[in-house]
Amino acid sequence: MTAADPDQTILTEAAAWLRRSSTHGLTPAERTELRAWMQRSPQHVAALDLVSRAWTSSGGITDQGALRPDLLRARSLRLARGQGPATRNWSRSLAGSVAAVAAMLLLVVGWNASVSEADFASGPGEGHAVTLADGTRIQLDAGTRLHVRIDPLGRRVTLEQGEADFQVAHEALRPFRVLARDLEVRDLGTRFTVRHRADKVRVVLLEGAADIRDADNGRVLTVLKPGQQVEQAADGAALRQKPANLALALAWRDRQAVFEDTPLGEALAEIEQRAGVHVALADPSLAALRVSGVFHLADVSGFLTALSGLHPVVWRQTAPGEYRLERRRP
Repeated sequence: MTAADPDQTILTEAAAWLRRSSTHGLTPAERTELRAWMQRSPQHVAALDLVSRAWTSSGGITDQGALRPDLLRARSLRLARGQGPATRNWSRSLAGSVAAVAAMLLLVVGWNASVSEADFASGPGEGHAVTLADGTRIQLDAGTRLHVRIDPLGRRVTLEQGEADFQVAHEALRPFRVLARDLEVRDLGTRFTVRHRADKVRVVLLEGAADIRDADNGRVLTVLKPGQQVEQAADGAALRQKPANLALALAWRDRQAVFEDTPLGEALAEIEQRAGVHVALADPSLAALRVSGVFHLADVSGFLTALSGLHPVVWRQTAPGEYRLERRRP
């Protein structure tokens, strides 16, 4: 962990609150400030719970006191959900320096033991499902790469390339986030798909609700309802939100590729990632041709034949999995 780690910053703030309440108690103004800090984010509640459990285990705070972990969790959850005030009778007993050091050591050890990270990838022509430790199920399309990090304060997936279907096990105190290029999808009890390929980032909400946020600053850009989708082009243009055609949006699960007025260069890049073939363009300007339709990835020759029927191009196979596309001569 580094000083710049936002999770570590939250843990440090939680430890400071616990230390202040344990050494000299909190004034009414400080209690109001603490309540506001806890209501600001479920992560703050989880961090205070984590620190209090570590401190209790170290002997710094008795587990029979006002900060007993199970009571803290229950009261903190009410605060985080805005269900009214909770009375706190903060302990004023001093925590010795040895206990404080032991608590922080235990916190670090407990934190590191609770963090898990993993990379998942599906090669061309593949596609498989994984189930995370929290019960979340992810189905990967072919040619997909993603990184998963789960820790006590949250769950984060970085979709580096490809497309995936997320069935999220909802946890109020550990938000589930998916990052794809400039967008962040934050789960509100949800099933959704995220696409991150050369042409665009697209999120389709199937069930529940999801916030779409700016990945850099966390600002909410829009909130999706079931059956809606949002897209952002590779150039970072403004979001486009519209009703989703679910049959087309989920066609990838049947190994189909859907193109809607897509530049040929981008269409071929997706086919190469998902089908594991290579189509060489004899003339680079062919990449600007537009492609529309639904094609099966197992039938690349059928795709190229359909393309030659729409545009003045011809194709030939040069080797197994290798094709060449060129302009048709007059």
